[in-house]
Amino acid sequence: MDYLLITLIISSIVFGFVSKTEAAEIEFDQKFEDLETKTASFALGCFWGPDAYFGALEGVVRTRVGYAGGQKNDPIYKNIKDHTETIEIDYNPAVISYQELLEIFFKQHNPYSPALSRQYASLILYHNQSQKEKALALKEKLETETEKEVLTKIKKLDKFYLAENYHQKYKLQQRAEFKKNYFNKLKIEEFINSPAVAKVNGYLAAKGKKDNLIKNIAQFGLSQELQQKLLKINGINPDELANFCQTQAAADVEIDATTSDSNLREKLSDLEYKVTQLNATEPAFKNKYWDNKKAGIYVDVVSGEALFASTDKFQSGSGWPSFTKPLVDENIVEVEDNSLWMTRIEVRSKKADSHLGHVFKDGPEPTGLRYCLNSAALKFISASELEKKGYAEFKKLF
Repeated sequence: MDYLLITLIISSIVFGFVSKTEAAEIEFDQKFEDLETKTASFALGCFWGPDAYFGALEGVVRTRVGYAGGQKNDPIYKNIKDHTETIEIDYNPAVISYQELLEIFFKQHNPYSPALSRQYASLILYHNQSQKEKALALKEKLETETEKEVLTKIKKLDKFYLAENYHQKYKLQQRAEFKKNYFNKLKIEEFINSPAVAKVNGYLAAKGKKDNLIKNIAQFGLSQELQQKLLKINGINPDELANFCQTQAAADVEIDATTSDSNLREKLSDLEYKVTQLNATEPAFKNKYWDNKKAGIYVDVVSGEALFASTDKFQSGSGWPSFTKPLVDENIVEVEDNSLWMTRIEVRSKKADSHLGHVFKDGPEPTGLRYCLNSAALKFISASELEKKGYAEFKKLF
């Protein structure tokens, strides 16, 4: 048998190498397989930093670094010729606009200061007339506001030359364990164009929003050990995530008219439907009952079944209404929730099966529990209206 083949077989057994063809697909990448994106091209100094920063942005799907802006053919890093280090960005215009990318571009470097060389120049390379007009308008606006000349050049993209492989997702490639993780799963072309790799590259530079990292980390194709390392790099203690109230933000959840319950859609607001039926989470501190101090009970917004009482409500600091115990134990169902990387206990209503929130073991005495709930899943009945609304049995509480 061929010596090289024997060596490869032994290596696979001893080290557990995963072949690219057998590797598990990366869930985060699958979400963007059929998404139509638009492309922006910017130069703002060394391309390693912008690759990480833009890659971590919500709405940016892929990033690549390379050379553009010059006339000479086939630039390379050791002989860049008359080109400039450039980042190419594929983005979802439904989430982030070209105008927003432009504004971020100008904020992420000093466009009023001369570049050290053409290689690190400030440059916007537009792909169409619309991009050109937006870039020129924003440049003029900045000059008017600051009364200083913006040295950024704006020109049409002629050709983008992809940089050498070791420049792609440079921040990630400096972390041997993360690099090995992805190179065992992906071919180099897939690595360069992977949405998950773009995000992880950004988060390894501690860029991006922490909530988005927590929301997506389980889909990045990382081992649990690497997930924990990535969280810690971004100042997140993995042990504390067991007390994280949020699921997918309601603003990011869409209601499918073809599969939704039309009767409930008529009865509930969009937010109430997203929370109770699609397991979404409303914004913290921007909901009806997080700071409600009135006496009364809270019932399921769908079925009206009694759930919690103001006598057990407390200020948790989470931004959502919190209770130490249910009003009627039989009306509460607790199920294991393995979404968002962690294992938590979800709270649902018995009769309506509404998603209410989660329960945690970090509450005050006497129970030590914290039922962290969505206001949108609840309806408040004041103590003075209990009898009128059909909840006379709870008047004795007040």
